[in-house]
Amino acid sequence: MASISAKSAARKLPLWSFIARESPASLPATPFATPLAFAGPSNPFHPVKNPNARSWTPPKYSLRRQKQLRRAAVAYGFDPDSVLPPAHVKANAPVASGDHATAAERLDANRRMLVGSAHVQGSQVLDALAMPKVGPYAGRRGAPFKGKLWERQKQARLTKLRTLLEGADARIEAWRKSEAAAKSKGKGSLPF
Repeated sequence: MASISAKSAARKLPLWSFIARESPASLPATPFATPLAFAGPSNPFHPVKNPNARSWTPPKYSLRRQKQLRRAAVAYGFDPDSVLPPAHVKANAPVASGDHATAAERLDANRRMLVGSAHVQGSQVLDALAMPKVGPYAGRRGAPFKGKLWERQKQARLTKLRTLLEGADARIEAWRKSEAAAKSKGKGSLPF
């Protein structure tokens, strides 16, 4: 492969074609030589805001394509940060670190409210946040939030289920005996 020129390599290899298209000044004279730092006029990995339409145009290269180019740079032994333009990172994206923090731990302390299960009684939420009950719930005792229908009926459903399961063994045994008796009774000889 050492006999091909840089232009033909640019046509065949995705990393070289990207460099030739977006930053021709950084394309090396010989293929597989280390390219210069990215020197394109604009970053094709970033979204661009159209001032006339007041809308954002997506990046020229998708995140999947950016990842492929970064992998190709590593495969050829180049540092992707020096050869390719910097990737677009959202402001609220979690920082990649060695420790695996939960989503709630990655939140800003001002935005972090309560870490727990998804279904928490409303009064527990207010107590955990040390917030007073204000408005129409100020003088009331108990949970200030009505909750979903299934949440309100859950306790009654569980008690009913418990009572049904208490006598379940006796009911199952009685049913089995009645089925066995009906089977042993025999069938009539008449076809109707």
